[in-house]
Amino acid sequence: MIAPPQQNPDLTPDISTPTPPPPAADLLPPDGDVSSIKVLYNRIDWRENMDNASIIRSVDDLHKFSESLEAVRKNGIDEDLIWRLTGEQYDDAFFAEHVLVMITVSESSGSNRHELMSITEDNGVLNINIDRLTPEIGTADMAGWLITIELSNDYSANDINVIFSDVPV
Repeated sequence: MIAPPQQNPDLTPDISTPTPPPPAADLLPPDGDVSSIKVLYNRIDWRENMDNASIIRSVDDLHKFSESLEAVRKNGIDEDLIWRLTGEQYDDAFFAEHVLVMITVSESSGSNRHELMSITEDNGVLNINIDRLTPEIGTADMAGWLITIELSNDYSANDINVIFSDVPV
């Protein structure tokens, strides 16, 4: 077990007052540019049939999502997984104005990476286009990825369509 780092008591934050989460960008910028949308890419344990996308609208949804990851339970990681993976604390104040789109994806190579290219909404469906960046020579290990997208909650989409495009790099 790794001991936590020692902290200078003068620099220890006051945890009695919660720190508000950073603001997320508006959903769907007018020009389609997604560079202002906060996207986090975290490698997680691979498992079969892990490809999934969920809209997380509350702290309870986030805990249910965390518990649903079989690889998480297998490794004994508790319900604070998402907070530790993303380095953010998503609380009721965050979900009052925002949602998270959580995408889990399995890759045949640990060398593959991802990049959000566009988000559109059409007839209640959130269409998310992600480039799968595939190097010419990759590794033979399987990899799981958790892609977290922070969006404002001012849209009506209930379904998600994730489109991956292979892009050689």
